[in-house]
Amino acid sequence: MLGTDLKIDAMQFGSKARTLIALEGRVASARVLPAQVFTLTQWRADPDTILGQIRDTFAGQRLAVRSSAAGEDSTAASMAGKYLTVLNVEAGATETGAAENGDARAGGSLRDAVERVIASYPADGRDHDVLIQPMLNGARLSGVAFNRDPQSGSAYRVVNYAYGSDTTAVTGGAAETLTFVAAPGASAPDGDLTRVLALLDELENLFAGAPLDVEFAIDVDALYVLQVRPLIVQATAALASSADFAAQLDRIAAKIEAAQTPHPFLCGRSTVFGVMPDWNPAEIIGVRPRPLALSLYRDLVTDGIWAYQRDNYGYRNLRSFPLVVHFAGQPYVDVRVSFNSFIPKSVVPELADRLVDHYIDRLTAAPALHDKVEFEIVMSCATFDLPARLKDLAAHGFSADDCEHLTLSLRDLTNRIVNAKSGLWRVDRAKIDILAARRPQIENSALDPLARIYWLLEDCKRYGTLPFAGLARAGFIAMQMLRSLVAVGVLSDQDHDAFLTGVETVSGQFVRDLADLSREDFLKHYGHLRPGTYDLMSPRYDEAPDLYLGTATPSKVRSPRQAFIPTTAQQKDIASHLGALGLDMSVDDLFAFLRAGIELRELAKFEFTRNLS
Repeated sequence: MLGTDLKIDAMQFGSKARTLIALEGRVASARVLPAQVFTLTQWRADPDTILGQIRDTFAGQRLAVRSSAAGEDSTAASMAGKYLTVLNVEAGATETGAAENGDARAGGSLRDAVERVIASYPADGRDHDVLIQPMLNGARLSGVAFNRDPQSGSAYRVVNYAYGSDTTAVTGGAAETLTFVAAPGASAPDGDLTRVLALLDELENLFAGAPLDVEFAIDVDALYVLQVRPLIVQATAALASSADFAAQLDRIAAKIEAAQTPHPFLCGRSTVFGVMPDWNPAEIIGVRPRPLALSLYRDLVTDGIWAYQRDNYGYRNLRSFPLVVHFAGQPYVDVRVSFNSFIPKSVVPELADRLVDHYIDRLTAAPALHDKVEFEIVMSCATFDLPARLKDLAAHGFSADDCEHLTLSLRDLTNRIVNAKSGLWRVDRAKIDILAARRPQIENSALDPLARIYWLLEDCKRYGTLPFAGLARAGFIAMQMLRSLVAVGVLSDQDHDAFLTGVETVSGQFVRDLADLSREDFLKHYGHLRPGTYDLMSPRYDEAPDLYLGTATPSKVRSPRQAFIPTTAQQKDIASHLGALGLDMSVDDLFAFLRAGIELRELAKFEFTRNLS
């Protein structure tokens, strides 16, 4: 039996058992539980002697019989949890216990536990190890710590931990897990996490900077390292060196700090950044987009187009302010800029300043609303529940005059956008037709490829994303007005859903055409689409149809689409609300706008993505 006198270079990973034994006496910031290790060859040659040595060493203790297979924790692949570990085995137990088959947490006899662990190994001819350790009594906190972010490979310390005596709570998913993340050299909020970070630092030095996956536990006064394995992670540019990583974090910190100061052309004392508000990059390009996707998105929408559209629609002029900034390639919305752009330009600056601060304070107090800011925080148009929403402003110190001024500004802006004859959304709808007419002229021209790319993108901005931004704004207003009809009790939730079911959208037509058209005709119409609109590295539908559409023929059996028609009583109620809100439209005009706002948003995106694709 190998016992505890195994000597290998602690800079090298061995099996689970050999790595732990190599660390014993070499790691100063934590303890390693005593261990006995033997190979399959040794066990098959003389199991009784091995059992006797284990009982002599751990007399009266409960044991963990752990797998330690060759290649279980290698630098090429992690097989964590693949092989069996049996816990709570009595060191002196000689008869087969009552443990249920396969229950890794049950005890039983020592011989039986060893045989069960060995039976879980592959029959590959290798001389695998078995690791025996005492159970850790009195644990109050345990978990898993990494010296790299397991998802991105960035050099953050990530500690997942749980309180309680169960040292498998985190790895087994049996308890509520807490997570602490820190940059190298950062301090921890308490003594326990400080000790875990010190352990990570020490192990990182011992293993020459290798990415590590460390299981640990803390009892009354000691930190124990239970396992150290290589972390299999895709290295990123951030791992070039610790100095490079620290410098990058310093630049990000300076950029965030600089943005917190007042700006002469922005309302609000400071800002926050989010991935979901407004033109949410998390949904549209992802939180870690490729550089080209981020560049296209900024050029086509968030550097300038978005602000031109808001200005045109009657909101504050934010031209020259980019909406999306990035930190080391990760995009975020500047929320102060966004919230400024939702305030009608007729609102006086002093009130606008207080509104932006109020909106940001509400978001920071309830960050879960970051994907619902227009529905739950910002008032960007006149909705039927506006009087109720204004009560929240009054409760936060806004005067009756403030609320009246904001109401009039929102009413005038909304009338300008939704008017049945001259609404701004109608002007934007016409631009989409111009885009469609100009596209074949560019594609079939004698211009060289780079010139065609230039003009396709220029048209995409002028006649595509600019009107799309307007129609998207109309779509948001339509959804807010529809939801507010439910909020004031005019429509039910079922009415709301019935209305949306009856709207004719591109996505709805897509499903019908997938069933009705031949694959060739379908791809002629929809082939330019790709899951990542701005990620030109992802295949289009017509480049990988089987990947996206499968090979089976969709069923043509479906329910007919029926337009929602409000009852006579509902129409009377809605007309009353329109009059009280001061919106210059009939009930028929309102529902025509609601349908158009929702339908045209999808249509506009469908058309501008042809140029982009």
